[in-house]
Amino acid sequence: MAAISRTVINIKEGKMEEAYKLLDSKTQMISDIHGLIGFLIAQTGENELTGMGVYENTKSAEAVAPVFREVMGEMAPLVDGQPERGIYPGIWVS
Repeated sequence: MAAISRTVINIKEGKMEEAYKLLDSKTQMISDIHGLIGFLIAQTGENELTGMGVYENTKSAEAVAPVFREVMGEMAPLVDGQPERGIYPGIWVS
């Protein structure tokens, strides 16, 4: 069964465009993650981004932790609080 990660990030007031630019600059690194099937980022609130990844399995979703920490480290000046990340079983259809 596929695994789906969901990360909710609160962006500081006035920093949304900067956050999008930073995340856009990481798309190649993210797409190179082993076991990643697909990834998206959506603005789900005025100052909120939600990222979702679909992975081949839970092990692949959990193994992305070092990449996640690297990207979140670079985003730290743009983020208000700690991101919330969870991994859930799910089904992927394309």
